[in-house]
Amino acid sequence: MDILEELWYGNITPTEYSRIENNANYKKALRLVNQNQERLMATLNDEQKELLEKLLTASEEFANLIEIDCFKVGFKLGARFTIEAYT
Repeated sequence: MDILEELWYGNITPTEYSRIENNANYKKALRLVNQNQERLMATLNDEQKELLEKLLTASEEFANLIEIDCFKVGFKLGARFTIEAYT
């Protein structure tokens, strides 16, 4: 099976190739985000906590859109390199 068929049948999942889990810098940054979020949540009333949760959810959705766009740009750039190599 070629790579396009592998992708079509779901045998290739680009999101599985995340380098975050094994990267010390990512772990450190995530730990800092979590610590600060917990500290902030402890100081807020219920209404403020709800607003913060909505902000965090919207931020995650925005980050996902950016990740998708970056993936598409990178994929297209790789394809252009491939085309250039064969012409």
